Order: sequence, then structure tokens, then C-alpha cells
Amino acid sequence: MFERFTREARLVVSNAEAEARELGSPTIEAEHLLLALTRLDPATTVGGVLAEAGLDHDEVLRALDAERDRSLAAVGISIGDYDLPQARPSTKPRLAANAKSALEHALRIALARSDKKIGSGHVLLALLRAEAGTVPRALHEAGVDRKELNDRTAAALDARR
Repeated sequence: MFERFTREARLVVSNAEAEARELGSPTIEAEHLLLALTRLDPATTVGGVLAEAGLDHDEVLRALDAERDRSLAAVGISIGDYDLPQARPSTKPRLAANAKSALEHALRIALARSDKKIGSGHVLLALLRAEAGTVPRALHEAGVDRKELNDRTAAALDARR
């Protein structure tokens, strides 16, 4: 499947791995893909759409932290109650099921749009269409209108045709 990815989309996956490693995760999760997308140059299509939406790396990290704290609080846990060391995986992070699902969904979106390659815009569209999970909850926490961002991303991809 990765042979159909554009150079930019491959960079997103590579940067998602770096995000996972930096955050001490043994797996590359969907949220790492989102963080990697925010690292794209604002001069790129997806980088520009995210910048216009006010979604930069720091804002997404803040929203992810708030989402984690809210989820833990729902079951009566506060991360501050524990002196947990920062995990540092010794092996290369592998793709988690939610990241694999997002990338597969990006492929289906590209095929449905009759696009020959899978780009970073397709990855963003896949993340935006997720109904459950950390990414939709974090985007809600950040005040993002997912439908509006989806429409803007699709329009930006259409303009590049």
C-alpha cells in the first residue's frame, strides 16, 4: 500500500513514528498521524488547511493531553497522583490498529475520489471521519468543527486536480 503514497504522505508516516518515539509510545497511533500532519509546512495544501483552522502542533498536543486527562478522570484517575517515568521504547514503534485503519481508510478515500496517489490530505480526511477514539475527542477538545475541516480539506484537494 505504501508504494501508492506520495512523498509527503510517506513523510507524515515517518514523522508519526518520530512523534510516537518522542512521546514514549511503543506504537504509532492515529493521534501521532495527526501530530505529524501539523508538522507539514503551511505552504503545503494540508499544512495550510490546518494552519487556517488554528491546528498547530502545540494546540494538538494540548488537546490530546486534555483528552487523556478527561478520559482518566471519567474513571476516577488523575495522572498527577502517580510518579510515572517517561516510557522510552527500545524498539521501533509499530503501527497500531487505529493508525492502520486510518491509512487503509485514506486508501479507500483516494480510490473513491479517483485519485491515483494517497496524499496527506487523504490521511487527514480519514482521521476526520473517525467516529470514535482519541483523535475525534481531541479535535472536539480543540474546538474543531470536523465537518468544516473535512469540507475544506476535500475542497483543497479538488483545487489541486
